[in-house]
Amino acid sequence: MNSHNMTSMMQRGAIAMGFDQNKITHGFSSTKDGGQIKIMSLDENDNQTINQIRNHIRDIQHDFTEGNFTKPFFIHQQLVPGIDAMTQNKDQIQYQVQDLKNGSILLLNTNNSSLVNSINQFMTYQSTEHNVH
Repeated sequence: MNSHNMTSMMQRGAIAMGFDQNKITHGFSSTKDGGQIKIMSLDENDNQTINQIRNHIRDIQHDFTEGNFTKPFFIHQQLVPGIDAMTQNKDQIQYQVQDLKNGSILLLNTNNSSLVNSINQFMTYQSTEHNVH
């Protein structure tokens, strides 16, 4: 991704997520049962950003549970791989939040192996897009 596109994506991310993208790190990883989204403040003493991260993780937990993936679409300005199946099979995915000292993790789990592949596609795409931050 060129620097102009990354800058635009980070600006849209700040709008959608509610915090400065330069103050955080994103991690997206696949698991055998789905995946996880980890967002951490770079400064463990930045309570404002940490609270914003935790609020955002809970917001996306709610949105994703409802099959609402408009934030990833808005941030990336394109359909994110895996979202169609995740939306159609929203009732087969469990979303669990784990707060950490300086952020939060959203765990995505399913027993549907086909859906695991879709979640893994979503995580791989996100990881590639956010690889520099």
